[in-house]
Amino acid sequence: MLLFIQVSPDLVNWLVQQAPIVVIMGVIIYWLAKKLNKCESDKDELAKDVIKLTTLWEEKSDKIEAKNEKSEEKYAKVTEQILELLRNIKEIVSQK
Repeated sequence: MLLFIQVSPDLVNWLVQQAPIVVIMGVIIYWLAKKLNKCESDKDELAKDVIKLTTLWEEKSDKIEAKNEKSEEKYAKVTEQILELLRNIKEIVSQK
């Protein structure tokens, strides 16, 4: 190292002058890496929440569809009963 200092003192002087810039850049890189990790963890948490929301929405949708199918079946049964009663009334009225 002593030989290097003797050969180019201007280069060593320039490197010493650049040291604060290297330290500042290191701090900035550390800060940006920390922010990137936080953003990635926030993104992962958001993705989990979206998956949970989608799953809940799908379950709720299935329940609504099942309820509608039951309602349609119930409606069909009621309609059939009404038609049968109307037929009975028609028969009774026709006989008299």
